[in-house]
Amino acid sequence: MQKNVFHGWLLVNKPAGVTSADVVRALKKKFNPTKIGHAGTLDPDATGLMPLALGEATKTIPYLQNLKKKYQAVFLFGLKTDTDDVSGKTLRNSFYVPKKNEVLEGLKYYSEVMFQIPPKVSAVKVKGKRAYKRFKANEDFRIEARNISIYELSLISHNAAGLSLVQIECGKGGYVRSIARDCGDFLGCFGCVKSLSRVEYGPFKIEEAIDLSDLLDQSTDDLGLCIKPIEIGIPNLKIFECSLDDLKYLENGRPIICPVTLALAEGEELFAKYKGRVAGVMFKEGEFLKVRRKFNT
Repeated sequence: MQKNVFHGWLLVNKPAGVTSADVVRALKKKFNPTKIGHAGTLDPDATGLMPLALGEATKTIPYLQNLKKKYQAVFLFGLKTDTDDVSGKTLRNSFYVPKKNEVLEGLKYYSEVMFQIPPKVSAVKVKGKRAYKRFKANEDFRIEARNISIYELSLISHNAAGLSLVQIECGKGGYVRSIARDCGDFLGCFGCVKSLSRVEYGPFKIEEAIDLSDLLDQSTDDLGLCIKPIEIGIPNLKIFECSLDDLKYLENGRPIICPVTLALAEGEELFAKYKGRVAGVMFKEGEFLKVRRKFNT
């Protein structure tokens, strides 16, 4: 079967109950793209924004993985589980329900924390093996604390049943389930995640995403209208409109003299475009722009 050529980003609103890999498989089966991959795995029970890279955009996934992510989660206080969410086995219960001001104190405390122990059901590697695989095999193991960056941790609402709607913005490697667990431990009443949704990922927002079921109902031609340009996924890179001669140099992996009009720091990267088409990523080295990645778009 002939592959369909798409280059760019497709924003999917993932439903609960499917894995990130399930989403990729479903779209791959339906539309048969040349290449497809996703940035930032969502837990099966999580919902929300899932950016998918198609075609040459897959080469830019590493850039997106380092961008900030924003989530909205419901924290359930009074329950501790072995997975740090409500799907896991109950380990401890507490009948104490923290008040709103106490939850705010817990979030304030955690916003100043620089380290986090990921959940045992996670993709973190422990001695070369994924933690979730060790968990499923009932292995006894320990995950070391890791450095994290939290940019926002705010309380949207709280009720008398111990449910708190929290907004979290964090960097790469941050686990919302760990935040709920640790806040509950700080408050002395335990805590876990009841529901989780990703609402932003770098430049992308949930309002731009399309429900998976709606995407699977579309034709191949209609899908092309939903795809965003490659360069939108990396908004912090400048754009260099190159000439035809520059394009030929780029395609052959040869350096280009850096125009004086480009205010670039040594090593800084940019997109090279020719007549609206993204041709590659280049970086400054001395007086030249050198090729980092070539795109066959």
